[in-house]
Amino acid sequence: MQEFDLHRPKTVAEALDLLAEFGAEARVLAGGTDLMLALRARPGLKLKTIVDLSGLVELSFIREEGDLVKLGPLTTMARVAQSPLIASRAGLLAAAAAAVGSPQIRNRGTIGGNVANAAVCADTVPPLVALEAQVKLERRGGERWLSLPDFITGPNRTVLEPGELLTEIAFTRLPAKAGWGFMRLARRQAMAIARLNVAVVLDRDGEGVVTAARISPGAVLARPGRIAAAEEVLLGRRPDPALISRAAAQVGDALAAAGRRWSTPYKEPAITALTERAIKQALEVDWR
Repeated sequence: MQEFDLHRPKTVAEALDLLAEFGAEARVLAGGTDLMLALRARPGLKLKTIVDLSGLVELSFIREEGDLVKLGPLTTMARVAQSPLIASRAGLLAAAAAAVGSPQIRNRGTIGGNVANAAVCADTVPPLVALEAQVKLERRGGERWLSLPDFITGPNRTVLEPGELLTEIAFTRLPAKAGWGFMRLARRQAMAIARLNVAVVLDRDGEGVVTAARISPGAVLARPGRIAAAEEVLLGRRPDPALISRAAAQVGDALAAAGRRWSTPYKEPAITALTERAIKQALEVDWR
């Protein structure tokens, strides 16, 4: 383990001052489930300063303001998974948080860290994209709001600049009658990162016709996003098995179009099947 200076600010303002002072030399520590592993596994990773945010209780919250659900970035995965508010307003996010790691990791790992780390396998990112979430980035003297596809630019890459801090995640709660689905594929049911995952949100009218559709896969695209072609298959129609299969196939096509690799022959049918299951889950159809 290398040596570095450690700072533990007591307020967000103090944290922003430290980040402004140290700039690119500083790294932020939230739950530590990613950063500490990186320090051990990458001896070439040279850090001079770590700003430990774990004491900032003001960045750990789940609350509802009007139609908005707001999350503090230091909110642990365990709290997200167990929150009655998240379960009732955005159940797919609760399901994704519950799938992360082990109880120990969920009790330490934070939703802000999962987003800011920008791993392609991050389980909470597809649900947040499907929820059309925005992230708030603050720096000393200013702030900006960005969507997840604008914030994450590629694997482990974001637009977060030196001196900036992710301080809030916000999204509009799902309509009361909206259905959702979340599916993931990993080598094991627990303690394994997702090879693929997908989040689906569907809203229907009284006749069962889809009026809104959001389909966001993980570990498929170079950066987070939705599959518009799949959504368009469902929009304005009453889903049946053939239509669901057509929509799911569009996600498989998007994976193949993103670039063929050794894993594509396996992943293409796998993400198609996961998407079909997630759509059926959103429609409350037994997919087994």
